[in-house]
Amino acid sequence: MSPAAPTHDYRAPLRLWHWLNALLITGQLVTILFQKVIVNARSAVPEFVAGLQRKHVALSAQQAGEFAHLIGERIWQWHIGIGLGLAAAWLLRVLLELRGPSEVRFSARLLAVAQRYRLAPPAHRAEAGQELLVKGSYALLYLMLSIIVITGLLLTWADDVATLHRLEHPIKEVHGAVMYGIIGFTLVHVAGVVRAEITTRHGLISRMVSGR
Repeated sequence: MSPAAPTHDYRAPLRLWHWLNALLITGQLVTILFQKVIVNARSAVPEFVAGLQRKHVALSAQQAGEFAHLIGERIWQWHIGIGLGLAAAWLLRVLLELRGPSEVRFSARLLAVAQRYRLAPPAHRAEAGQELLVKGSYALLYLMLSIIVITGLLLTWADDVATLHRLEHPIKEVHGAVMYGIIGFTLVHVAGVVRAEITTRHGLISRMVSGR
């Protein structure tokens, strides 16, 4: 493999996966926001009761709680549906990695970056090291996506499989912790892309959209 091999590939399959994945993750985060903040039972129930009382409609705390629970269940159904879409996107990425040409395989590009760093002269070692660090962060993202997809699927089936039901709590803890890791990566990634766009890699965002 040549150390000068391209490591920034914006082919159509990768662009499609990138933006589809970004859309699905955003959808998942929106459902979590609604579930944990907007229709959170502790805060939403008193607001439901107070709001309806101003309209001269009597509603007990128990009835308001059932209403909030119903909304929450509907939101979780959306969360599960989007999660299945995320799992399909993850499977597509795995298939591209296993069966796709080297130009779209992340492992091939990661090895090219590692070799470029190893062979880089001292004057270019820092730049090559930064590129290797970026690629390493993407490897971490793929690992987190794998964990969150697998744990999400296990939670989906937890009510139907006795063994999974007993492990539901630790699986849910891992799922939630990795979710925060993905949120953190997303924030750092967006900030890094904006910084690169306005400093050293002008046109980066447009190339990720159009490939040029």
